[in-house]
Amino acid sequence: MWPDSGDAWLIAVTTLATVIVATGTPPGEGQRVSDDAGASPRRKRTTRASWREYATSPEPYDPLKLENLARSIETQMLQMEPEPITDVQPMFGAGIYAIYYVGHHPLYEPISDDCRTPIYVGKAVHKGGRKGLVSSTENEAPLWERINEHKTSLEQAYDLDAREFQVRYLVAVDFYVSLAEQLMIRQFRPLWNTVVDGFGNHSPGTGRGNQRRSPWDELHPGRPWSAPDRMPTPSRQSAEQSRLLIERRWSELDDAPVDPPDLPGFSLDET
Repeated sequence: MWPDSGDAWLIAVTTLATVIVATGTPPGEGQRVSDDAGASPRRKRTTRASWREYATSPEPYDPLKLENLARSIETQMLQMEPEPITDVQPMFGAGIYAIYYVGHHPLYEPISDDCRTPIYVGKAVHKGGRKGLVSSTENEAPLWERINEHKTSLEQAYDLDAREFQVRYLVAVDFYVSLAEQLMIRQFRPLWNTVVDGFGNHSPGTGRGNQRRSPWDELHPGRPWSAPDRMPTPSRQSAEQSRLLIERRWSELDDAPVDPPDLPGFSLDET
């Protein structure tokens, strides 16, 4: 005798509950799990919150940032072909330059390296150019005049030969020239900018002979205006001390080559 509909429903529910209690799985679910068991595991979906936990924060490149503007000038100048410093032709404009040693002087032979390591880096701007008061298109030649002044210093030094020096240079807008000079000095640490100071000094003029001679003039005497009879006060850094400092620089480079430093505090200060 078949149970009525009410009894049938009660029997079905009771049976279902019994199966769930016994297996812990509703009918049909076990088969689905079994079917999926051999499949490769699915990649866990990345939620919006989880990727933020390990996302990086690269600094956006800003071409107008002072350091990047300076690097663009430096890069352009370093692409220029070096010229003998004795043969630079007259030109108008301000700019930046790097001087290289290519001879066999025992002190500087370690950087006689096909114009890769400058011995001195400098700049030349128009009068008022540091403050942006003039245009680099004016009919003046501060860059050429400055390079020519260095050539004369090298010719006057008793133990140097100007023909053993070459120079790269780039005519540029006055305001950016100082930025590029600072960048290159920090990056290359040129010897005559950082160890033996004074190569870039100008003649002090009449009545100013009471100044001290520079370390560079002690090491490489010959410039008439720095002769002991015109500038009798010696430098605090003797020629022998400069030689020792230069040799120490070479030993430091041999032991631990220095990578170009970071420039966290780039400024417009004069160097």
